[in-house]
Amino acid sequence: MCCGEDAVLGLPAPVLEALAGYRRMRDAHGWGWGEDALPDLFRWARFSLLGPAFDAAAATGDWPAAVRAALGDGDPPAGVAVVTTGPGEELTVRTGPPRPGPAGASLPIDVVVLSDAREDQTVSVAGTAVAVPAGGVGLAVVDVDPAAPAVPVTCGAARADVVAVREAPVARLRVSAPACARWSVTDATGGGWGPPGLPAKWDVMHRPYWHAREAEFDVPAGPLEVVVARGLEYRRTTLPVDAAPGGTAEVSWEPQRRFDPAAAGWYGGDLHVHLNYSGDAVLEPADAARMQAGEGLHLVQLVAGNLGGALVYDRELLETTAGTELWPGDRAGGGVGVAGLEYRNGLLGHVHALGLAGVPDVLHSGDEGTGTPWDWPPNAAACAALRDRGGLATYAHPVYSALTDVGQLYAPARTVEARELVADAALGLVDAVEVVSCFDDRGAVVLWHRLLDCGLRLAAVAGTDVFLSFAHGPGVASNPPGWGRVYAHLGGERLTAAAFRSAVAAGRTVVTNGPWPTLDVDGAGPGAVLDRSPGDRLAVRATVTGGGVDRLVLHGAGGAVLAETGGADLEVEVPVEAGTWLAAAAYGGDDEHTLGAPVFAHTGPVFVDVGGRRVAVPASARWCLAALDALEALVTAEGRFDPAHREEQLGALVDVVERARAVYRQVADR
Repeated sequence: MCCGEDAVLGLPAPVLEALAGYRRMRDAHGWGWGEDALPDLFRWARFSLLGPAFDAAAATGDWPAAVRAALGDGDPPAGVAVVTTGPGEELTVRTGPPRPGPAGASLPIDVVVLSDAREDQTVSVAGTAVAVPAGGVGLAVVDVDPAAPAVPVTCGAARADVVAVREAPVARLRVSAPACARWSVTDATGGGWGPPGLPAKWDVMHRPYWHAREAEFDVPAGPLEVVVARGLEYRRTTLPVDAAPGGTAEVSWEPQRRFDPAAAGWYGGDLHVHLNYSGDAVLEPADAARMQAGEGLHLVQLVAGNLGGALVYDRELLETTAGTELWPGDRAGGGVGVAGLEYRNGLLGHVHALGLAGVPDVLHSGDEGTGTPWDWPPNAAACAALRDRGGLATYAHPVYSALTDVGQLYAPARTVEARELVADAALGLVDAVEVVSCFDDRGAVVLWHRLLDCGLRLAAVAGTDVFLSFAHGPGVASNPPGWGRVYAHLGGERLTAAAFRSAVAAGRTVVTNGPWPTLDVDGAGPGAVLDRSPGDRLAVRATVTGGGVDRLVLHGAGGAVLAETGGADLEVEVPVEAGTWLAAAAYGGDDEHTLGAPVFAHTGPVFVDVGGRRVAVPASARWCLAALDALEALVTAEGRFDPAHREEQLGALVDVVERARAVYRQVADR
């Protein structure tokens, strides 16, 4: 079953002590580890119908109504029980098809409590108290042994038993592949099965998965579906299995490639992965190495970061390994692991940095109840500190919306979007931006293109922001690492963290959540800078490989769509008039290989200078100036500053904005 763990030998004592502390926190406080700042949505992350409920809540803002809408009026799906409390504390129970399992198994069941009462109530589910406000909803996730299927539920004097599982004969399943892979094994009701000892995980589609090269374990006898995949580069395969009582069913998988970027020097990485971040399990670096191997991912950066309180998860891992690789990339079939930092400010944005050789003095800001409660220093200082220690300053998950209006980036106040990016990029303090992330990639493209239009050469990267210690969401948070990734062209160098960093710094990148695009401009690829004259013509070819793509587009400066096709190959000549940039992008809908739909990929740009002058689009500079106006208004109205030093601290932020304005005004005045 080992795949990747062998790369992680001993752990430094501070890391071992931190992991032991996390286990004590989880055992004492449960899933949230006692994290006071845990967002309410995270508390519903294990709910199997979270996706539909979240969609309904986004439309109405009414969470109880959204949960009721997701459940409907009929029988709930297998694995979900609905308990309704009415006036007088009476209880009614609805369940769907019972999930099968052999005696001794542990089957997770969602018990959703709906209140029809006029007063707040406390409902006990298998001994766990669930507070349910009048007319509200509550959730308990209970692990049930099919040999003792009844889950007692009480509210005052009322009692009901929830039975949502049944005992089934036991069988065995043996799976194997030539390399570590991602497996999903489900019974006829959708219940997930896997080997003991591995973290149980569910992706954004609520499909269970785990990673191994080979494994053997108990399953309920009967029909099973085995789905096996290995990241973006290999085809996903579905294999039906009939497991006979007392027998052993065997499944072997031979991976088939969709595309092979490494054959042309491109290596894929995920720069934004959290190892421990509260959640269901305490994970070690070996768990991340196994998941990385199972996804065929060449580089993974495990970022330390706080969740809103003073605790910085995995800080000790960064402090003891900064400047080194967690595991090297030259072993057979393996990739590189490296520790990093996500500097978090909920008003100004989050920044991480590949290649840190040291740890900054300040690790987060703007979090009430911590030693750094103020929105100060500006993120500009954080970017500078990360770069001073060798890191590539990168703004994470920049935009929530499609960004059809610049004001969308600045309201509501604390949504961890990249508010200060427009300023810090102008000051030369930012190296890259997550164009593929857990948020809206369309909005990220709008913002990134505007910055490119102003002559700012920010590399496109990808960071999934997955929480490896979470079994379930919310959203894509419990997806496997590398569901979105940045490919960097290493120029013939051996795969190392340093070589990957150098390639990103040079802009030799492609980002994708599924398909593989290529770009050639007069024989040059992403990151290249061409010097041309007015009247020259550029020979451009773009291609895309992979499913779910509806459009292949050639983008240029000023919002130009220079060419577009519904096919997989695009060739065009582009006349040169002034400085510009060219990049190819693929857009689509759903695809079985994409866990963060809609399908999307984007090459880094080829920059075209004319007479040594970079691209300069006045309209985009004015857009950026409007963004800076909105940023200054936001920090003035919503910023948290030390009352004794408010003028000084706010003034430091306004100074960053004003210096950035000078840069964009030069472009706007051309």
